[in-house]
Amino acid sequence: MTSKSFIESDFPVKKVSEESAREKNIRHGHISTLHIWWARRPLASSRASIYAALTPEPKDEEERLKRAQFISNLSKWENSLNKALIGRAKEEILKANNGKPPKVLDPFAGGGRNSP
Repeated sequence: MTSKSFIESDFPVKKVSEESAREKNIRHGHISTLHIWWARRPLASSRASIYAALTPEPKDEEERLKRAQFISNLSKWENSLNKALIGRAKEEILKANNGKPPKVLDPFAGGGRNSP
């Protein structure tokens, strides 16, 4: 990418922060809380920041508002398995990177990885 990424130009910090805090409170009893990895980050903020870092800045105010709303929806716990939303994010990331999947480090958001 030659232009700035969305995260460099604008990012709905307040909304993503609210969803991250909410996620921490609603995961009680979820399998992910069995063992909390010491560096665990909320998946809400991980999804949102990865998407925003890998997509270009909006061209105008209308696009900025739409993308901010998309990021807000992407960060919600209820949308963690929303195939349409995740698929759209993947498509937009691929489009922004000339169809080549970019390398993303720590896709487990500090949650470690189970070896097969």
